[in-house]
Amino acid sequence: MNDRIDQIIEKLQQLKEIRQKLVNEPMSEPGVWIHQYEVRKQYKKDGEIYWYVYAKWQANEPIFKRNPKARLKGIVKRGKNPEYTCHQHIGRVGSSTGLGTDPEVTEAYRECENRKQLDAIDKALEQVEAALIEVMPE
Repeated sequence: MNDRIDQIIEKLQQLKEIRQKLVNEPMSEPGVWIHQYEVRKQYKKDGEIYWYVYAKWQANEPIFKRNPKARLKGIVKRGKNPEYTCHQHIGRVGSSTGLGTDPEVTEAYRECENRKQLDAIDKALEQVEAALIEVMPE
């Protein structure tokens, strides 16, 4: 039994170290995710239809600062937040033209993965704490 307790303590120490490293890494905001969408475009030059896959940050609440084009400044659809939006374009994931993934997209996926790992560790620690409180009330 003491071996199991020692193993649990060791695993908790490892989680603490991993969490500390993650906190210092670039990380996405809580509650956001990356949405990919495909765009097809026909070029006038050769008439070919090409596809591109783009990525954007997505959130349930408007948290991303709007960056309107100069010709659209001040024009906001009725009911929309004039300063913030629920999505933000990141960049190209791939295309049929052979263009690869933008570095910003790779970084965004890394930030998103860091957030998922941190959230999972925090949830696990909360569950351990709840179990300890259950068997050892204050």
